[in-house]
Amino acid sequence: METTFELQRPISDREEILILENLKTLENVWNISVKSKTTSVSFEYQTWADREKVRRELHELGCRIINDTHRFDPT
Repeated sequence: METTFELQRPISDREEILILENLKTLENVWNISVKSKTTSVSFEYQTWADREKVRRELHELGCRIINDTHRFDPT
């Protein structure tokens, strides 16, 4: 499955690198893309629990999620 988290504030270049490095260590999460201009993080994942791991990781990095595209998908 794939989703995009939209973040509340802009992402600096340093934060972008930190987000990519931290999310790449998570199991069952791949194709991670951080877009600083649209303040979003897109990724593919295996299960709902994997999606929540990404959410927690972003929260620990100080990123507040304001939108989750998966919530709009019927699957």
